[in-house]
Amino acid sequence: MKFLLVVLGLYGAWWYVSKHYEYHDTLAYAKKNPASAWAQPTDYYVGLAYYQRADYPHAQEAFTQLLTDYPTGHYQASGLFYLEDAAEYNRDWETANTMAKQYVEDFPDGKYVDVMRKKVELLHYQHGTN
Repeated sequence: MKFLLVVLGLYGAWWYVSKHYEYHDTLAYAKKNPASAWAQPTDYYVGLAYYQRADYPHAQEAFTQLLTDYPTGHYQASGLFYLEDAAEYNRDWETANTMAKQYVEDFPDGKYVDVMRKKVELLHYQHGTN
């Protein structure tokens, strides 16, 4: 019986939040409270949720906020990777190139360094970025 009440309580909380709040509201709240321990992960996971929904303009905004507020944080490498890819989808070639170069410079042994090197070359060749 307790289990059923807990499940119903969680479902009710989820329903209420889904009807009254958007991811964007969460980003604004994290921006107002940057010293909080949960603000950095919130920026990252909201950006990731937008990215997975193929909402690339909002994903780019979330990852930009993450990297602006926490330029050397725990999520920097993944944030650079996803921001570069979201910027490419948004045809923001300069931002994509800048993020790819920054990733290669900051993480020469990183997980995605080979991919990012190729993206720098492709962006230069296809779009004339420096």
